[in-house]
Amino acid sequence: MSRRSVALVALVLGAAAVGTLPAAADQQTSFDGDSFPLVAAQQQVVTGETTIESGTEVTVRIQSNDPESPFLYQSHGEVQDDGTFVAVLDLSSVPANTSYELAVHADGTELTNRTVTVRACEDDCTDPIPETPTPSETASDPTVVTVEQGETAEIPVPTDGDETRTLSVGGPDVNYLVNATVTDGDGDGEVLVLFNTTNAGTDGATLTAADDGDSVTVTRQEPDLSSPLDPAAYEFRLFDGTDTSERPDTTGTLQIEAGDATDGEYVVEQNGEFGFERAVVRTGQSATAELPVVLADADAASLSIGSPDSNYEINATVRDGDGDGRVVVRFDATSAGREGATLSTASDADAVSVQPGSEVALDGRLDPGNYDLTLYRGSEIDGEPDEIGTLVVTDLNETSSLSGESTTASVTGDDDPIGQRSVLGAGTGALAFGGVLGIAGIAVVLRAIRG
Repeated sequence: MSRRSVALVALVLGAAAVGTLPAAADQQTSFDGDSFPLVAAQQQVVTGETTIESGTEVTVRIQSNDPESPFLYQSHGEVQDDGTFVAVLDLSSVPANTSYELAVHADGTELTNRTVTVRACEDDCTDPIPETPTPSETASDPTVVTVEQGETAEIPVPTDGDETRTLSVGGPDVNYLVNATVTDGDGDGEVLVLFNTTNAGTDGATLTAADDGDSVTVTRQEPDLSSPLDPAAYEFRLFDGTDTSERPDTTGTLQIEAGDATDGEYVVEQNGEFGFERAVVRTGQSATAELPVVLADADAASLSIGSPDSNYEINATVRDGDGDGRVVVRFDATSAGREGATLSTASDADAVSVQPGSEVALDGRLDPGNYDLTLYRGSEIDGEPDEIGTLVVTDLNETSSLSGESTTASVTGDDDPIGQRSVLGAGTGALAFGGVLGIAGIAVVLRAIRG
């Protein structure tokens, strides 16, 4: 077993049984003192005791408190007849002296937590695993799939003949979620699902099947993202059939590790045609929006934001300087029509130059509203645009991470919206939850007519 495979291992310590959690005031859960300190090494064993019902599955989660050294690992186990539980974590990739929070969860409820610091390993730091009852024959360790940010992960989904299963990746804890049904069309007992980390949160296909005979159909759309999916541990779950309201049959982890590229250097592998990566981009009056533009083989593109009807307009020429076929244009709504640079690029190698006299001057802040996005191949704005979209400016101080409609629902289909880095606050109204989707639909229809 690899070093990574030890991380997030679910210790199934007995036959599966689901207990009913008592009220928080009626239960007691604690970590054993022998579990500490945890060190930066493989096979760190955490043990504890709880008064919740034996057979209940618990999740022991360790999460960094240091934004400079982010990590999130977890391990599953069952409460034994004597009230004990065991978890094993691989902390070999965690920097020493990093503060973290260790917590125990069951059925979505946090039972206890403790803030500690990872110590440096000075000798043989591998903990012995306590003896536990023999796992049931049907139990197995979940799969851990590791991939670098910007690459494509392969998630194996075992099937029984031509049955349909549901794959769910992410959840509220990581502010990202996508659900899809998986069908074994060739009857070989497995569907290899490809998860494109670059396409995640864009118009490109995030989930596809590796084999032509199999199929993957997204049933709960992922949130729109303005930058690559964050490096983190994303739990994935497998359900028999299409019902995700019950406990999953299998769990695993998609571990996305940080790569060397910056946000502006990722190439969308399956969305390489000239145009906007997103039909709709949202931002606030005091925020900066990111507009990813795919130039493909074009030497330059002409970008127009706004129109005479909206009382604001700015035109610019966009050039790809690093040869990746893509430019992320930044629109600073605070500077629009006033002093300061309204447009810039995420990558220093790329360039955007405002056409002289094209920006409409404003007496105050840019008004909330919908502003046309039009894109032309080449350095001139002439004739019918090659691509259209919409920039939605709200009166909220939203960040550029809210690019597109960045809400979705929980893993089980409940109505708790989440986004990759921010959650839409109250006050966005019908525009956020209905108007944006309507605008996106109109943009798609217009492109189809013009195409």
